[in-house]
Amino acid sequence: MAYPKRGTRLLAGAALVITAALGAVGCTSASTAASGAGGAGAGPAVSTAEARQVFGAYVSVADRAAVTGNASLALSSVTGVQKQTVGAQLRAAQSGTGELARYRFGAPTFYLPQPDGYPRWFVANVGRTLVSQPGVPGAPGSANGTAGVPLAVSGQVLMVFEQGSATSPWLLASTSQLPPGSSVPPLATNSAGYVATVSLTSGAQLASPQIAGPLQAAVVDDGPASAAAKVVAAGNLTTGLYTAARDSVTGLTAPRGDIYLWELEGTHYVTRALRTANGGALVFYSMYLDSTVEVPALLNKGVPTAGLPITVPGYLDFLLPAGKPAPRLRLDSQQLLSFTAVDPAAGAGKIQVIAMGGGLTYADAS
Repeated sequence: MAYPKRGTRLLAGAALVITAALGAVGCTSASTAASGAGGAGAGPAVSTAEARQVFGAYVSVADRAAVTGNASLALSSVTGVQKQTVGAQLRAAQSGTGELARYRFGAPTFYLPQPDGYPRWFVANVGRTLVSQPGVPGAPGSANGTAGVPLAVSGQVLMVFEQGSATSPWLLASTSQLPPGSSVPPLATNSAGYVATVSLTSGAQLASPQIAGPLQAAVVDDGPASAAAKVVAAGNLTTGLYTAARDSVTGLTAPRGDIYLWELEGTHYVTRALRTANGGALVFYSMYLDSTVEVPALLNKGVPTAGLPITVPGYLDFLLPAGKPAPRLRLDSQQLLSFTAVDPAAGAGKIQVIAMGGGLTYADAS
């Protein structure tokens, strides 16, 4: 059957003149926060010593929270995508179907952006090893993987830490894991070791960094046939996500007469970019992956009539009220995902999505 997507739309202003043959590339799911590294108010540079202290404090708190199951402690050191991910793990733990993930970490390499006021931020590139299996969909090693793409239980991750103001605590905003074979390209550093940031509207890269996510979304929504596939490389985190959604790898299937839809769309969370040594950009951003099974009348804005029972995959149970009958109109699920992509210098290849994190955060049935 066909797999239509909900809410497909053009990204305003996303005209990319890559080559005369490609011309303008339209893409879907445009609502990515266009905010860069800097903020109001002067702030001191983040030193390697400070980054190491922040990283160490986070690891200590996260480990104690995982061992004790202390929800308040677990949420005290996270924000953004990471807070939603931890919140889902806590809900699974409360339902008896999961637990907080517990990791051991290696020695991190820090990427420290050039000082540019608050919010301050930095990235830790570090290896982690899973100590306890969380059993939550969207976690590395879980049965359905993250968005249907299996990730190893242990591996290299990119952890984005941020501090909103001089009086705010440092918090972990996102963690994205690199699949085997992916790596971070060399970054453009100055004599003090700070990495140059890239404006999200920069025209020096293949695409402006602010639309790396929407371009990826076009490929995830429409597959290799998408016009965006001319500038976004195939791989596990692009065409692989499309294949996983198309083939219902996550277990969402439509009974006879119903429609199955999916869409990767933007979030309100901040997008950031660091300059690579060859003039590209290492872009950190987040997206929602929405999946829906519903009767056709809902898609067509008509009066819905109950269809056949929709099978609810077991991994959604902890997000839905207990004891309700199988839905006959609609089943929705949503994953909040963090990504890292390499946006090359103009003329230097395609956008490569190299890391992904996050997981299932929402479900609803009617």
